Amino acid sequence: MDRIYSQPGINAIIREKAAELGSAAAALSYVHRYLREALSSAEVATAVHDVFPIGAAQDSVGKLCRCRGMIQEVDPSVALYRASPNNFLGAETTDDAVMLEALQVYVIPVPGNAHFYGIQDQQQTGYQQAQGAATCTEGGGFLPADTSDLGRNSGLDRKRRERTPMGDQTHQGEWNSEDPDVERDPKQSRYEGDKLLGTLPAHSAANVPLHHQLNLPHPPLCWTLHTACVVTVIYGGSAEEEPLRLNDVVDFFGFIDEPSIVEHSCGPFAEVEDFETFDAWHTEQLPPGVLPRMTCLSWQRVYCQPDRPLCHFYFESKRPLVLQHLKNTVCKGDSLLAEYILLHLCARVITQEGGMPVGDLPLRVEGDIVNLDMWSAYMREVAPVGEVLLDLSKLTSSSLRVTSSLDEKSNILRAGVLQLANGTHVTLDSRAVAIASSGVQDAIFSAVHKQVLQLEYPYQKLELPIDLSFLVLSTTKLTDEIGFLQLAVSVRWLPELTTEAAISNDISVDEVRDYFAQVRQLPRRFEREDDISTTQLSDKLLAFSQSEPRWNNHDSFIHNNSFAMAASMMRAYAASVGHEVITNESVGFVLALEGQRVARCYDET
Repeated sequence: MDRIYSQPGINAIIREKAAELGSAAAALSYVHRYLREALSSAEVATAVHDVFPIGAAQDSVGKLCRCRGMIQEVDPSVALYRASPNNFLGAETTDDAVMLEALQVYVIPVPGNAHFYGIQDQQQTGYQQAQGAATCTEGGGFLPADTSDLGRNSGLDRKRRERTPMGDQTHQGEWNSEDPDVERDPKQSRYEGDKLLGTLPAHSAANVPLHHQLNLPHPPLCWTLHTACVVTVIYGGSAEEEPLRLNDVVDFFGFIDEPSIVEHSCGPFAEVEDFETFDAWHTEQLPPGVLPRMTCLSWQRVYCQPDRPLCHFYFESKRPLVLQHLKNTVCKGDSLLAEYILLHLCARVITQEGGMPVGDLPLRVEGDIVNLDMWSAYMREVAPVGEVLLDLSKLTSSSLRVTSSLDEKSNILRAGVLQLANGTHVTLDSRAVAIASSGVQDAIFSAVHKQVLQLEYPYQKLELPIDLSFLVLSTTKLTDEIGFLQLAVSVRWLPELTTEAAISNDISVDEVRDYFAQVRQLPRRFEREDDISTTQLSDKLLAFSQSEPRWNNHDSFIHNNSFAMAASMMRAYAASVGHEVITNESVGFVLALEGQRVARCYDET
């Protein structure tokens, strides 16, 4: 077992298995499966060295490493890796060397994630700091009740939904070098973003923020996350698996190439021309040490499938505690809103049908005063994958790049603010969206209602399926909201607790986040003989619509139709209690909840 943690040990395993199975490819396939199984245990995984944050891999040469991050770009060309069964990871070329198919990916720390990289305990939690700021701040991250002076773009109507959204070229220029280099986050002091740049050699592009040089879509939460990794994935016999894709969150297991830690070097496979494809991230503009290179022998998508099956008791026992935590913290005593936040965080895209996502649950929260920073900080603590706030500073910036586009000069796919890891939670400032350019609004519409990311290439625009959860925070009445933010599920927030009273000790934030992670990994299926049929579900929804005529928004756009969103809530509720399919209990619960929501909306008006 201990052999897997060192490069000589892995070489020995491959050598033995190549002799036993007859080829290096078969031996590599064995190692891929063996590492995946052996490292599935959290206790065992702690013995592996992490590539992120920066500096963590400094003493890990020759030791098994894990690079957990988001795939920001995939090299489209086919590459070949030259390896010898007798010294698989060695640099020497021998007569028994074989060529194996490989792929290079550019991996970055997951945007908006702190807990993956152990930085959540460095200071007081972001939510607690934002709460404290809420007692003494009246501007900044708050949405005022009156937004009439913001010049809302009222001309955007729902006909936009029938168009193929295109990004606005006029708002996607080069990055402004005056942008802050560290994400504005309650956990993080502003000056920390300059620490790394101040300790590294000067470069020709030193006036450009480091996170832009690294092609990160957002400033990192911590200065030690100003890093990335070029990972060479050797397929061997595992090429039949689902291919790695942009925005996947993946654990890559392998070995760091020693020269890449201290200087820019392609490592032992520099002889093969195909491995020079990623030279754009190998330029002198990047400080030494921020871009390590890894040779990957095994990988596993994060939060894709459960490490171990959990019984219904886990979900049924944790759900009330999580609900109480939501109620007593971010919802400030509003139990109805807490239910909707829980369902919102349990929902995810299950599939795409006819170009429309199925399973996600965009949620709009309306309040008299909304603290954007507090909401975002809380979501960052409980969202398993990550949380990003898109507010006025992001969506109205002159340097905004909202979609990802190919830079022809450097042959780099420049990341936009919407290129996020699948599973990321996004908090939207409704007033910022309202005054943003039409190109920005189109891109956000595509992300919210079509769950696609626009990729701009010189001669074509592609749409990449994504899985993001959108929470819209607003102080505007639903009828006054711009068309595509008039969401089918909109809850009026009625806080009842003061900031000091909103404390819950029944369950920790880590346990809340783990619950949502387990729910996210739960398989979702559509039908089973002993469960509710599609016809029964349709009949119940129709009967509810007739008994509560104010509920149906009659939206012709399927994704935002009340019926479709009710079905998404039912799937989310079923998952929240550990069920893979909708049951009669799911239907009854959601319809009762929707009745309360509609009554509140119309009582307020």
